[in-house]
Amino acid sequence: MSAETVPELKTASQLAAEVQGTTEQDVVQDDVDPKDQREYTFEFDYTDARGKQWKDKFTNQILSIRQRQQVKIIKAQLGGGIAVSALDADIWTLNEMVAHMTVSLIKRPDWAKELTSLLDENLIEALYEEVASHEAQFHGREASVTAGPVSDKDRTG
Repeated sequence: MSAETVPELKTASQLAAEVQGTTEQDVVQDDVDPKDQREYTFEFDYTDARGKQWKDKFTNQILSIRQRQQVKIIKAQLGGGIAVSALDADIWTLNEMVAHMTVSLIKRPDWAKELTSLLDENLIEALYEEVASHEAQFHGREASVTAGPVSDKDRTG
């Protein structure tokens, strides 16, 4: 039995360029909003109540299904084994934001490597707002200001 050669799979951009008779670089449009891409790099600038400025670059990545599963596992671990229905709504929301950004922020400064070590929840919320805005635009829906539950039913699963 001879080994068959499997053709290399082409990316969507390569296929589009081939169909359009252009190069892959020609297909990429300069006027595309960076938030429409799977990876989005942004400048974060936040000043806390004590006057400390938190400023740096981050890169957020839209999550795959597998990565969303990882977020749920991390969120459960952050809950410390406490039933979701027993968690305070603020803790549940904070755990959701931290777990999500732990997976989605693929490039971040050293001060943000371990999000649970930060002292200011408002800093986490401000950072998450940028992540949520990117994801909402990428998926074509309105951005949610918080990651919190819409109802108690959402917190049960």
